[in-house]
Amino acid sequence: MTMGYRFLKKLTKVDDVIALTLKKLSIRLGIEDVNFDESLGRVLAEDIASDFDEPLVDESAFEGYAIRGADILSASQYSPIKLKVIGEVRIGESPIMRGTRGKAVKIATGAALPDGFDTVVPVEYVKVLDDEIELSKSFPIGDNIIKRGEDFKKGQIMIRKGKIIDPFDISMLAQLRKLKVKVLEKLRIAIIPTGNELIEPGELGDVYKTVNTNSYALSAFCKEPWMEPHRLKIVKDDLEALAKAIKSSIENHHALIITGGTSVGELDLVPEAVQRAGEVDLMIRGIGIQPGRPTGVALVNGKPVFMLSGFPVACITGFIAIVRPLLYKMVNALEPPRPVVKAILESKVSSGLGVAKYVRVRVKRIGKKLFAEPIRVMGSSTLSSLIEANGFLIVPPESEGFDGNSEVEVFLYNPIQE
Repeated sequence: MTMGYRFLKKLTKVDDVIALTLKKLSIRLGIEDVNFDESLGRVLAEDIASDFDEPLVDESAFEGYAIRGADILSASQYSPIKLKVIGEVRIGESPIMRGTRGKAVKIATGAALPDGFDTVVPVEYVKVLDDEIELSKSFPIGDNIIKRGEDFKKGQIMIRKGKIIDPFDISMLAQLRKLKVKVLEKLRIAIIPTGNELIEPGELGDVYKTVNTNSYALSAFCKEPWMEPHRLKIVKDDLEALAKAIKSSIENHHALIITGGTSVGELDLVPEAVQRAGEVDLMIRGIGIQPGRPTGVALVNGKPVFMLSGFPVACITGFIAIVRPLLYKMVNALEPPRPVVKAILESKVSSGLGVAKYVRVRVKRIGKKLFAEPIRVMGSSTLSSLIEANGFLIVPPESEGFDGNSEVEVFLYNPIQE
């Protein structure tokens, strides 16, 4: 165990916590080959490039007639030009005819353009006469043609390494005929709830006990296709038991989330237990968020240990502000943007005295406007407030707060109430 860890006594800004952690983080994930149609939500471990042009041939952009543009340059309402129709090309067929002067071919949208033709006239501009067509309008040469490679070209990178694969990517992988893709192994995350007061939801206890809700919420947050959360047993407030559980979890996982025991009380043993669990390269205690000031981050044997409050709202706030962004950065993936709406604040919201304050609000629609109602509850253990609210208003550390009737931005996590 290394005792020369970094201990920050004052509250550390969220951005600084993330930067300090990333600087010393040492995680290497393995690579797996998976079928492309089973890769949804996984983190791509390679750049995906095309092996061919798309389309492979010039195609028609419209239902109509393929012609030589030079044949109708003088066509007008007063001087229409007639062309002889020599055949038809449907989508998926190989054209057998060749374009020559004064000839045309009926063609479907997406069908291959026969050699010798360079323009397509949409059907609505064509007058059909037996085996001929009549045109009363000229079209630029090359008009209404999808050129070879116009969608993408051979060698072009279509999906970048680090992308979390979405349904659009699945479609592109199919188009590229990439039957197997390389993805990062799943990020294994251990979740340890701590505290003598905790009992499981199905366990009997007296009125003084607290139901373990945090590990279930955190496990649900981490149930992304590229993560693998492991919810472990409750560990009591015992230094040796905590250190043993932390050490074992670090050995078998890429990251560890601990809830409870992070503050400065007599039984807040987690930071000391973390120090005993391995080589500590970084220790940050106290982060500038409210609720969730006791949140901490440590690096043990190069792996992140997130120390979250035991109070549900503070725990979830710490996860949203610190843990979630860092988990995405651990796999070099971009964190998806959260839905943001602008709403009129119904009552004043004070600042958090130098910390980023996460205020639970209920956004509702009245007429054509959105209004944000702060959920007035005290303390960070009121779990019901997360159900009553549908978004967070973040008051920046440098802000003096927001007055009532001011327009604010709200990060939504549930639908707007009508």
